[in-house]
Amino acid sequence: MNKKQKTIKASCRYSGITLHTGVRAHLTLKPAPEDSGIIIVRIDLPNHPSVKAIVTNVIDVQRATTIANGEAKVHTVEHVLAALYAFGIDNAIIEMDGPEPPIADGSSAPYVDLIKQVGSKIQKGKKKYFIVKEPLFVESGESRLILLPCENYQISCTVKYGDGILDTQYLSIPIDTETFVQEISKARTFCIYREIEELMIKGLIKGGSLDNAVILKDGIIICKDELRYDDEFVRHKMLDIVGDLSLSGFRIIGEVVAIKPGHPLNVELAKLILHNA
Repeated sequence: MNKKQKTIKASCRYSGITLHTGVRAHLTLKPAPEDSGIIIVRIDLPNHPSVKAIVTNVIDVQRATTIANGEAKVHTVEHVLAALYAFGIDNAIIEMDGPEPPIADGSSAPYVDLIKQVGSKIQKGKKKYFIVKEPLFVESGESRLILLPCENYQISCTVKYGDGILDTQYLSIPIDTETFVQEISKARTFCIYREIEELMIKGLIKGGSLDNAVILKDGIIICKDELRYDDEFVRHKMLDIVGDLSLSGFRIIGEVVAIKPGHPLNVELAKLILHNA
């Protein structure tokens, strides 16, 4: 268990279209001092307001996780946060020139590549761990998340969407840098076809396309290229869990058992972790 905090070694930049707001955005990752946490700075706004990536700043969980502090509001933070968590990055500044990071290809892989290119460096401060000693449980409807004692960080996840046999998927793996990069990071966001019109009416997925999402329709999978994993849906849900639970502010030592998870319940579990820390 690495007990020292980490940041990235140098600045790196990524540009692209955003998923929900549908605009072109530029994101720059920068090193940050120890005990800073992950700070997102809106450089497009007067006085460059910032928001810390912590669960107490979550204001919306509709199809993505949104955080805000005053004028600094940022949508869809989970994919970049997942990549930072997977590499053990405790402290970083994320500068953005808009309200949402680039969706890239719908996965965390481009952000993983950024972090790999610049590398990380050890800092003097100690990492903050949440070691699960007693089960924690949250539920809503058919969705459940249970956090159990375990010797490492592990996620066991089941998804089912009622749109064909291919959408019932299960996977259980430990979460560390290697497994995240190889088994989780490339899994793309996805959508059930019947939900698209509703999302558009709500003003969401303005930048959504087959360049950054997989669509499931009547048991048929529609995507630009072939699936990156046979069970890409459950792996993307695990990616979201890693990003959302990082908002607790802790490195987790425990097993997450997830049944039909989503951002609302992920965030509730992150709040519970923070409350019990």
